[in-house]
Amino acid sequence: MKKLRYSLRSNRIDISGFLLAIGSALIAYRYAQNQQLLLIFGILIPFILLTIVIYSKIKDRPFYFISLTDRKEKDDWIGRGQFEYSRVNNCFQITKADPGCIYSKCLNWDNYKYRFDFKIRKACLGVILRAVNLSNYIMMQITEKGVRPHIRINGAWTVWEAESVNLVFPKNLLLESWYKCEFVCDKETINVRIYNENKKILDREWEIPQGSLIFPFKREENDPKPMTIPFAINLEYGSVGFRNSGNEKALVKNVLIEKI
Repeated sequence: MKKLRYSLRSNRIDISGFLLAIGSALIAYRYAQNQQLLLIFGILIPFILLTIVIYSKIKDRPFYFISLTDRKEKDDWIGRGQFEYSRVNNCFQITKADPGCIYSKCLNWDNYKYRFDFKIRKACLGVILRAVNLSNYIMMQITEKGVRPHIRINGAWTVWEAESVNLVFPKNLLLESWYKCEFVCDKETINVRIYNENKKILDREWEIPQGSLIFPFKREENDPKPMTIPFAINLEYGSVGFRNSGNEKALVKNVLIEKI
């Protein structure tokens, strides 16, 4: 039902054009004896349809809905790892996916809502936000206890524990249970919302750090005193996705990415 609703919403311009064309054809049929009207509608109808088709193709879409209930829906995701359709669960499973998979159609988006349903099967679910590429992004790792923010810059990680950023759940999530999630990226703020059906479990904000992060760099494998190198945080835009490393495993479906 969700897939049909969002499909109609996504193609409302094309549907409106189709209905307009039918209406014009009925009017032309009604006044078939009037050669002047027939000539006008004969030119007008194709022109309107062509204009609508061109506009709908070049217009930047305000949202994408991906149900993840069909294996063909992986075609628009880029990355590495096992992000595959599960016939048993009728959704996608993410595991052994490092650096992860991101959606290719909103790489230049900045402020948006990212919603989906998820079930943690083992350990956690890594949620990718503002992914410039697979080496630079924000990852909000949903665990049983809370949400652990990560920042990945040039392949290096900085991690914050859920307790230190006040993103601990009042009660642990249950493995093998479905939850709803919404991340709202608005400039330097990420709002985190987790739901159990319609009951809100968590609704808090996390501020994206500004400036630079310091990462160690070893000139040699056994270097006892690695150098420290600052990398600027530049995550003002980018796509969404999922990442689970090693045996971490989760199920996801009903993905909605919507501009704000």
